[in-house]
Amino acid sequence: MLRFIATISIAFSIMALAGCSEAQPANGPAPEIPRLIADRFAYPVGPGESVTRARDKKDEWYDAQDFGENNHLGEDWNKNSGGNTDCGEPVYAIANGEITYAADAGPGWGNVVIITHTLPDGTEVQSLYGHLKAIEKTSGTINLREKVGTIGDGNGRYICHLHFELRERHCPSWDMVFVGYSPVSYGWVDPSGFIDKRR
Repeated sequence: MLRFIATISIAFSIMALAGCSEAQPANGPAPEIPRLIADRFAYPVGPGESVTRARDKKDEWYDAQDFGENNHLGEDWNKNSGGNTDCGEPVYAIANGEITYAADAGPGWGNVVIITHTLPDGTEVQSLYGHLKAIEKTSGTINLREKVGTIGDGNGRYICHLHFELRERHCPSWDMVFVGYSPVSYGWVDPSGFIDKRR
């Protein structure tokens, strides 16, 4: 009888342990959510693949003030038709990424969106879209060519255009809106040159 009780006790103990081990949650950190990888890039305006920075008949867009011109830290994109003909035109994310800033940045800027892009090698860059009339999405992930907002005039300060910047991780204004012009461009990158190499 004693042997029978011992056998039953052992059997219940084994069953209880087996059942508990399956039901116990795993200890340790939660699994990391994978980041969207920016493995392709496109221009922030126009139909995408066919856009060039030149003012030509290949597309409707051109880079009116290039990176580095007059200490410009970005590019100013306009329609070939001039004036305010580009007001309200869509602005697109240049690659997959995460929106890290989306707000009215005040006089001279208007609405601004900043997106952080993670390249396949883990390097991060940020794109900035300034003088927007409207912001389409204020947080979360965004995909290549997903609408960011619409072209505006910096709260009435300029003729409508898109001020577009690209920054490396060591840029002193990472994650924030800074000035659009500076003789020191350390950390800023020629946006079109960068995009053209990664289309």
